Amino acid sequence: MILWLDDVSAQNRFRVGGKGSSLARCRGLGLPVPDGFCVTVDAFTAAISQIRDREMGPCGKEPFPFPSGLEAALAAAYDRLGKPAVAVRSSGVDEDSESHSLAGQHETLLGVRGESALFDAVRACWASVWSDSAIEYRRRQGITGVSPIAVVVQPMVAPDVSGVLFTRDPVSGAPGKVVINASYGLGESVVSGLIVPDAFVVSVNPPRVVSRVLGSKKTRMDVGEQGVVQTRVPFSERSRLCLDDDQLLRLVDIGMRLERHYGSAQDVEWALCDGEVVLLQSRPITAQADSVEPVKSIEPSIERPLSARSRAESFIRADLAEHLPGPMPLDLAAVHRLIKAIGQVLDRAGINPPDPEALIQSHSDGTIRLNVSVPPQHPLRLLRMPVVAVRGLRHDPRRWPQEEAAVRRRMNRLAKLIDRRAEIDSAALMHLLDAVLDAAAHVLYDRYRNYLVPMALTRSLTRRLAAVADPRAGILEEDLYRGLPYVTAKANEGVSHLVDQLRRLGLVKALLELGPRRFLHDIDTMPGGDQFHADLNRFLTDFGARAGAPYLAFSSRSWRERPEDLLGMISAQLRGADAPQDRRADVRAVSGTATVRSIAMRLPAVLRRSWYRSVSRQRAMHVGREGTLYLIEELFFQARRIVDEISNRLLARGVLEAAEDILLLYADEMRRALILPPDGDLLDLVEQRRRDRGRAQEAWRRSCAAEPNAIEADARLGDELVLRGLPSAAGQATGRARVILSPQDFVNLGPGEILVSPFTDPSWTPLFSLAAGVVSEAGGPLSHAAIVAREYGIPAVLGVGDATVQIRDGDLIVVDGSAGVVTAVRADSEPLQ
Repeated sequence: MILWLDDVSAQNRFRVGGKGSSLARCRGLGLPVPDGFCVTVDAFTAAISQIRDREMGPCGKEPFPFPSGLEAALAAAYDRLGKPAVAVRSSGVDEDSESHSLAGQHETLLGVRGESALFDAVRACWASVWSDSAIEYRRRQGITGVSPIAVVVQPMVAPDVSGVLFTRDPVSGAPGKVVINASYGLGESVVSGLIVPDAFVVSVNPPRVVSRVLGSKKTRMDVGEQGVVQTRVPFSERSRLCLDDDQLLRLVDIGMRLERHYGSAQDVEWALCDGEVVLLQSRPITAQADSVEPVKSIEPSIERPLSARSRAESFIRADLAEHLPGPMPLDLAAVHRLIKAIGQVLDRAGINPPDPEALIQSHSDGTIRLNVSVPPQHPLRLLRMPVVAVRGLRHDPRRWPQEEAAVRRRMNRLAKLIDRRAEIDSAALMHLLDAVLDAAAHVLYDRYRNYLVPMALTRSLTRRLAAVADPRAGILEEDLYRGLPYVTAKANEGVSHLVDQLRRLGLVKALLELGPRRFLHDIDTMPGGDQFHADLNRFLTDFGARAGAPYLAFSSRSWRERPEDLLGMISAQLRGADAPQDRRADVRAVSGTATVRSIAMRLPAVLRRSWYRSVSRQRAMHVGREGTLYLIEELFFQARRIVDEISNRLLARGVLEAAEDILLLYADEMRRALILPPDGDLLDLVEQRRRDRGRAQEAWRRSCAAEPNAIEADARLGDELVLRGLPSAAGQATGRARVILSPQDFVNLGPGEILVSPFTDPSWTPLFSLAAGVVSEAGGPLSHAAIVAREYGIPAVLGVGDATVQIRDGDLIVVDGSAGVVTAVRADSEPLQ
């Protein structure tokens, strides 16, 4: 029931499935395929013979039965591999054929460690035969019955870069050109469509790179001690291509060798480890387009590096767009202060900062625009940068508890004054608001000067030392921070405690059925409800200032103000997990310490002291970095208490019609409305801004784009909205848009509608049989979503930034999967002719 890849022959290839057979053939060609073994189809067949209903699979939570002798054989094979972390992948008999890829329909588990986990992973691969997506796929493709399945087990690789290669353009079907999608870390993020990868087109004869398109590559996946982890990719790496021309041509050479051997176009998964190519899979390309019309480039090719000034402007634009998702006019009272504080840190370092009000511009109609332009820099002033950096490193991050206590003492004094806000006259109330916002800006100044800037330098040293210890392993910062008593970790533990309490008190059903708002209203009437309510209130006292957009002081409300948001998040956790995990801080602390020691033991003795000192500083700075942000959130909570009082006064005077309208006023307008006699024109101004809020939000999004002028020209033609992405499945479709943000929204999709989503993964496959087309913010033409869309014969455009924001439910959508263009007509506009 176990067959090693080197022992697979033409006579027994059906015992190891499509993937296992292909890997064995590739090893036979001398290609760089990791060693491994297969749990054969025989084992699966013996296992399902013990199941009552073979069409439905194992029932309930009963584990999949292992046939006699398999567990011992599997353990022996794993021992022969050296018991490393392994990739466990399904290999169906019907899989990876020229007619059916079954891309992503069966289970793949990465970073599996230990015998017990390996046994569970094999069972999971078998059970995936009965997943909803696999059943729907087989039904759609006319495959009847249960498809036999094998399982491939290979040691994990730790790639620097990985991705997918098609030896023929999968969208146009044009021969002679190889298409490559690539990103950092494991290739799962590319094939699953979780990110927008770098995209390359290479001509075969002569071998030449003809197109390079830079993807966003926002996150990467790597294997850690506890399995696969996802981390953000630094902007410096996102802003450059992850493969050079030499690497691309080496990949093309392997791809064309495979095409010649198999006699058909190939879909190849690969990884690049320490500069060496590793082949992970090769299968025939399915559902190629009939047309050979070349696909037009949707973005300019990246032929030269960006200038330092352009890089700085791109970084500022991306950072502000991420942290300020749609500011309201009143938010600028805080935002401009915060940017000024950051500018003061930059100025001390010899960098000429942009003016806050020129960087984020306010307009009389209520629109806010980002105008990124880095001022000219004086070379002599930049000489101050190393001096300031050294001064920053002199700050002792272990002093954070004392620094936090000092800020809290000041905040408590302000809070006591705010408690008496109803008694304070209007002018003094505005002075109090200024004091709170100034305090928040001062905390941000310290955050950058004492923590963020020095931490960047320390992190660089830490990474270099970790690379010396193990160049292939890399370093996952989250592993270093485990067990630290920083505020986010403690808040997460608090949320986990609330989840456990809901289960223990038998309140899960009530929360899920009633919904957060009704549950909060009725909680004290339920058995055990008073105890949970007390626990919830304690949590909100300690961590309730957390807000969804922490730098938007007034338009973003906290858990303390909207506890239903917290319970909504908890509801999602309850739907997604059956049992609490071990979240004890002492367990995580041991894990974090073990990571630090493990790397230290692999370093030369002369470097260990530097390693411990660097990591100790980085861990301490992380606590301060997280703590400063939460203090800003606490201060903004106090600021909102003041603004709520101002809003009530303006409502009482008839200056505002609704409390939330105060967000539509700039701070100086709010000040005048509060102190001066009532002005009837203000009501008209607020009404106009309320009507135009959608246009104002669109203006902000456009100004945050990398090329706002181009987007301004392309985004709207009359009543049409035009969006561009990566052409991923050829054809055109027209239908009403349905924005699906999560699996909870699946029930909303109707037949013939266009699926619009932030991403898709294999579990979304059943939706493809309903949808007329697919539009996704992430992914590319070589992702699972694209492959399945092509096999289902529906057009797909992936990598469409802000698609779920720009497109609304009910918009009439034209998806051109060949050109990578999505045209939308608003639901309240005239239909397309």
